[in-house]
Amino acid sequence: MTENQHTSDSRHHLAIWCRAEVFTFGALTTPPPPDITPASLKSIVKYMKKSNTAGYPKMNYMLWRHIACSKLHMSEELAWMYFETYGMLTNISAQRRIQTDIQMAKANGTPEIERLKDSRKVDSLAFILLLFLQSFHQIDLKSTLSRDEWPNRKRNSDLDARKNRIYDEQSHQLFIQAHLDDLLNIVSETSESNNNENVQSATLSMEAVTALSYIFEGTLHDSLRKIVPLHIIIQNQSIQHEIGINKSIVPFKNLSNLIRRSLIANPFQVGQTMKRGTLLPLPFNNPTHEQRSGRVLCNSNFADEAHRFVLMTMINRSLSDQQSSDITNAEFRIHRCSYSYIYILAPLRCVEVRKCHNQSSDITNAEFRIHRCSYSYIYILAPLRCVEVRKCHNVTIVLGAVETTLKVTDCENVSISAVCRRLLISQCRSSSFYIHTSTRPLIQLNCASLLFAPYNASHVELLEQMEHAGLCKELNLWNKPLVTHPAGYVDEQPWSLLPPDDFYPISSIRLEDQQTDGLIPLPSEYQSAIDKRQKSISSLANEITAAQLNSEQRQRFQRFVVSNFEAWLDATGNAKILNHLSSLQQQ
Repeated sequence: MTENQHTSDSRHHLAIWCRAEVFTFGALTTPPPPDITPASLKSIVKYMKKSNTAGYPKMNYMLWRHIACSKLHMSEELAWMYFETYGMLTNISAQRRIQTDIQMAKANGTPEIERLKDSRKVDSLAFILLLFLQSFHQIDLKSTLSRDEWPNRKRNSDLDARKNRIYDEQSHQLFIQAHLDDLLNIVSETSESNNNENVQSATLSMEAVTALSYIFEGTLHDSLRKIVPLHIIIQNQSIQHEIGINKSIVPFKNLSNLIRRSLIANPFQVGQTMKRGTLLPLPFNNPTHEQRSGRVLCNSNFADEAHRFVLMTMINRSLSDQQSSDITNAEFRIHRCSYSYIYILAPLRCVEVRKCHNQSSDITNAEFRIHRCSYSYIYILAPLRCVEVRKCHNVTIVLGAVETTLKVTDCENVSISAVCRRLLISQCRSSSFYIHTSTRPLIQLNCASLLFAPYNASHVELLEQMEHAGLCKELNLWNKPLVTHPAGYVDEQPWSLLPPDDFYPISSIRLEDQQTDGLIPLPSEYQSAIDKRQKSISSLANEITAAQLNSEQRQRFQRFVVSNFEAWLDATGNAKILNHLSSLQQQ
């Protein structure tokens, strides 16, 4: 990226970028139906506007279901999935979400559920733009742009990987650069003949520009601490004069040119944090192992509170409690940390964990990404905005309340516990999901041997966090996964329910959490299995008491139990974990 590209417009110091969340969690990895094309989406916009109040400026689900099933030839389940996706990425109050979920939970039968669905509405134009973004995963930008010309030379893997690395925010930028005119044309006012000349002479209404704010935001003053959506940028008088806005009519060509010359990669993500961020101190706490160096980079020196981002990289040992005002309410990314136990107890905005273990007690409204983790235990007991787990294996992840989507891709032998609005799984094998979710879990291509069970963790802040995230305990569809495949694809049943006898709750390492069982009621068959197991333990204890062992016998029996238990801990590797957790509790 050149310096001119980064500073953008020289007169206004204007910079525009894509909101990362709509790409990462809005563009689903499910291949979109082939009938979703720019031309068909343009036709849908015209159809919605002719449908009066049912379709514009807000569209209800009844009309969308008709369009999706009759014109785009998708199933009702897929139509509802897209409809829900849009709602998850909008600023609906937590109280309203909870009220809607409780209504769905109390609905008597399918007809009442369908009636409640039909009453739901979305912003018409912004929803159509979200459908357009579904094509993002069909374009392999990273592999295309990093491919060498033939004949390619032998690679130095570390050096060349850095040279050819394309960050997610750069992929979003490149996608928009390649498809901007198609994106604008969908919501523009054009004549019936849709040739290139008419498109370039088209106009956009301010309602269309407001819909584009679902994707774009930026700054007018070359200050990354004053971020506004696109429609606020367009209201600037000098911008209006430059692009020729007349009576709230925005020229297509001028707006396209403005966005193109001002478009940059999202400046709050990993690329700019590595380049411009502040290096934070890295305290370790592992007296039994060699302390190895690493880096923590924070963008707090140039980002506002809503866009703070922290990158932690190359950590190989334990990190103690990080208490720094620089990372408060920040986005946190931990990169390439192997066999580590990292506890972050500052209020964070967003967390990305790569090859590491992390536990946080207060990460309000955070985005959380976990990438390439292995043989790690990750505890994030905080209300999160959304979570992505990618390319992990042999990992246990325990989460609190996730406001929107928990997305898991390319993983094997992982165990994930979470309360979330949506669980999205793709290309995963031999994994277990302990879930409380208000929507049906979505299973996509190349999944096998997936186990589903009810949420098995608990902590004192859980109910408060669920309320903050807009999640209720009354609606739980954990046991009703939906397998979504492209038309004509046939796959074996990739999932099953965990047998109740194999269900075990997770105990928190915090003492205050150990008396909080039952915050989310378990299904009766799973609660019965736990009660039966507890009854067996109580019976064994009573038998030992009834045996009336003398002092020497009790000591021998105790040594026998402790010896066998310690042998089991050593054999399973759990002894190292307990020793480390014990050292953290003593801080």
